[in-house]
Amino acid sequence: MISDYETIKSTRKLCTVVVHIGLVVLCIGYIIGGAWLFYSLERPVELVVKEQTIDDLEYEQQYLLMNAMKLVSYYEEFGAFNNSISVLLDDYEAVLFEMFSNPISASVFEKEAGDLWTISSAILFTATSIVPVGYGIVAPVTPIGRFCLIVYAICGIPLALATMANLGKFVCSYLLKFINKESIILPSIIFVTLLVLYPLLGSLIICYTSSMSWLDSIYFCIMTIFMIGYGDMGPPIPIVFLLIYVVVGVMLVTISIDVVGADIIHHIHFMGRQVGKARIVAEKMVQIAQKISINKGLGMGMAQLGAFAKFGALVRIDQEEGGIPAQHSVPPIHELKLTIEGVDVDHWNSHAKTVAFMPEIDDLDFVDKNLEALTPVRTPRRNSNTLSLLYAR
Repeated sequence: MISDYETIKSTRKLCTVVVHIGLVVLCIGYIIGGAWLFYSLERPVELVVKEQTIDDLEYEQQYLLMNAMKLVSYYEEFGAFNNSISVLLDDYEAVLFEMFSNPISASVFEKEAGDLWTISSAILFTATSIVPVGYGIVAPVTPIGRFCLIVYAICGIPLALATMANLGKFVCSYLLKFINKESIILPSIIFVTLLVLYPLLGSLIICYTSSMSWLDSIYFCIMTIFMIGYGDMGPPIPIVFLLIYVVVGVMLVTISIDVVGADIIHHIHFMGRQVGKARIVAEKMVQIAQKISINKGLGMGMAQLGAFAKFGALVRIDQEEGGIPAQHSVPPIHELKLTIEGVDVDHWNSHAKTVAFMPEIDDLDFVDKNLEALTPVRTPRRNSNTLSLLYAR
């Protein structure tokens, strides 16, 4: 049994590793295949456009020089020659601006003119298209190339994000083995610190290995790992190192967002639970306050009724001693019984629905018993003596 369990456990680990490796291999193959596709589509067009640009530029230069020589021999006055040559120069500038509007044609005028579509630039293009950063160094200009880019990005972006999320989760689970699992704040602090140090370290390396300033290096690194990529700066380091830096940086950003987001959600749920508990406690306190208020009010009410009953009994005794016929008197409070015509009070009290500010029968009995204990039964002699003392005062 133990060997079977170990076999199943090792098989599951092997399947997990195969899935991770398979996603990475699939993503790399997708990048290389896309690079070959776009290189095959755009490279021939680049060569044709460059040759056409060079031919057009030579033709415009010869045309300008030839017409300028004709104007020199035709006009003797400098003012007339200046007006005519200005028209030729304006036409020549318009042609040059039209050439500069095409990025392939504009690359011909650079000092270090090189090919735009190469194997390395194609790999960088496809990798930064599905990450997506998008430096804008190269871009498809043909209709078929742009259509293929749309399909390629729609299929490739989910694949790349799933691969990086999978790798990030794998790395995160491995790193969390060395961290206290009971703590949630500690992983957030660690990953946020790494997220801050990573672009700083990359900017220092770029600053010392290229002509880019430290501020521009920080700007480039942050734009890269957060997948912003305005395209205003090209990569100052080799393509291989740049791709590794991009992949690791995007993975770090993804892990940090997941860990910090989990921490924030945990605190939100904790506050929600505390608010719920506070609401329950507040409801209990309100119920207790209501009950105390009810008991206090009933006690005061019963005490007043007892006082009136006592006063009625005293008046009755006074009348009897003075020979005055006794009137209907109020019985003592302990002899009072609640009776309602046509209603079974005991049955109603036992089946009554508890509502706000509704006293319970036990509470009434408790108040009555207290009043009975506090109200002694007076005899006529005691009542007479009390009344005499009262009148004597």
